[in-house]
Amino acid sequence: MGQLVALKVNYADVVEFSEDRNLGIPWSQWKVSYRGTRVLLIAKGDCLVATDLRSASYEAVDRVNSRVTVILSALITLQARLNHVPPPQGGSRLYAMSNKGIEAIIPGDTTRTKAIDSAMALAQKKVEEACSAPDVVAAAKVSAENILRGSFSAIGWDASIKWK
Repeated sequence: MGQLVALKVNYADVVEFSEDRNLGIPWSQWKVSYRGTRVLLIAKGDCLVATDLRSASYEAVDRVNSRVTVILSALITLQARLNHVPPPQGGSRLYAMSNKGIEAIIPGDTTRTKAIDSAMALAQKKVEEACSAPDVVAAAKVSAENILRGSFSAIGWDASIKWK
């Protein structure tokens, strides 16, 4: 055995990324916005929350009464990913993009591409954060404990679970 996947988390959110460039006017509080790109991304993704059973250890093994305490390593996030399939198949999609200032009149897609990449990176980070939220970790622990208790019960053992 290796990783015990205890929970799959589906993620969906609207991610806004905005990059503005301003030029400060010396000796004043005024700033002139000369460039900016705004991206709205409908982000969809998922991740798996798991524990590594290879690092599990046993404590208080009572063979006579068929009882054992299993010590599990901390939960980790596996495969946190932003879904890039086409939107009709449930993937992420750009909802809106806008440019302001001189950016709106300059030809070329370099700034737009950078803004899209930054929005995707921000969305990826948010998927990872969602998978390590306290309520997700608590739910994954309960799930892993139920899976392992059920497995031990099937072979006639009573198991209690501890976490490192």
